Amino acid sequence: MIKSYNINQLKENFNSSDQKVVLFGAGDIGELANFSLNKLGITVDFFCDNNKDKQGKKYCGIDVLSIEDLKKLKKDTHIFISNNYIFTIGKALQKNGFLNIYNCVELFKKTDFSNQRFEWTHPLKLDRRLEVYRNYCFKDEYASAGILNIKSLDVQITERCSLKCENCSNLMQYYERPENEDNEIMFSALDRFIDCIDKIYEFRVLGGDPFMNKEMYKTINKLVSYQKVEKVIVYTNAKIVPKGHNLECLKNKKVILDITNYGSLSIKHEEIVKVCDDNNILYSVTYPKEWQNCGKILPFQKRTEEEKKRKFSDCCNSDILSLLKGKIYRCPFSANAENLKAIPLNKEDHIDLNDSKISKEELRKKIKDLVYNKDYITACSYCNGRDYTVEKIKAGVQTKKRLEYTRV
Repeated sequence: MIKSYNINQLKENFNSSDQKVVLFGAGDIGELANFSLNKLGITVDFFCDNNKDKQGKKYCGIDVLSIEDLKKLKKDTHIFISNNYIFTIGKALQKNGFLNIYNCVELFKKTDFSNQRFEWTHPLKLDRRLEVYRNYCFKDEYASAGILNIKSLDVQITERCSLKCENCSNLMQYYERPENEDNEIMFSALDRFIDCIDKIYEFRVLGGDPFMNKEMYKTINKLVSYQKVEKVIVYTNAKIVPKGHNLECLKNKKVILDITNYGSLSIKHEEIVKVCDDNNILYSVTYPKEWQNCGKILPFQKRTEEEKKRKFSDCCNSDILSLLKGKIYRCPFSANAENLKAIPLNKEDHIDLNDSKISKEELRKKIKDLVYNKDYITACSYCNGRDYTVEKIKAGVQTKKRLEYTRV
């Protein structure tokens, strides 16, 4: 379905034919792919995107086609899938008779982005974005080869936050008595998790705001000690300046501090940046203006099985493993909604890493099934989803009081 290719051969073929070149995905990966192809002297004729708001407009100065417009092109059109839905889109393109379908992995591998700046991301985030895309592309290959390479694991060390965002996608706005994680339970779970997998690209330490946990450094020091992990990302909303042990742990070269700046809310942003610069701490900054409207626990939505499958497969968060209370979940909404007792308990939706009755071999199989073999989860009936159809709302809107919800 997805063709392997040699960049130099592709370049020769493209320059000697009248076949069109299309990038499927008018977003950040599409912009990178367009840059890469242009560096090779290859002109992108069209973008294509499922998002109706983008269709009929231009992206990077190039017309964005609808699916129906794409179907009118010749079947030998060269199509690079430039978003995270590689296999879903690949299957659809193949079903419509297209013959030349590629991912962008080899293309990106041959491109030097080091001196190029993109408005939408920090250079350190660019490397991470490319690695995440690569993991999406090879997910099926890993599964068929029995390899358990994990893209990321969210390690939620606290329910406490220094902001009260009304639409937090991790559902912190619903916690009545937020608390820190139990280190003993968390560390035992992490040890078993690491013992079962082959590799993980990044741990993502978050909350709430992890700096609300004065013992955050114990988690960071634990995570960087694992040989199987490449990076440890610590997220903060720039209201608390790290000090003492919580500052020292950030100096490890595996660690990147990911600062989200919400403007007037992020009152310590400049001070945190200065601390990072003074201490040679790696960091990146994001300035979000909009969020997807996905931070609400909905009443039970009576969706068909196909609707739940589609909601799950199109969700940009359905591939983010989350660790909470010693259990791993397929997404952060599922983890926190179950922790809040806002959705029915379904033991098929999580794995208790501290269950001593589960052998290492069985645990590895359970993790594989959770990562590779899920079509949807219980949370899909209570979540608004996170695909291209979900409306955008202003980021970081505050609420004065905890949001109410119905316990099941």
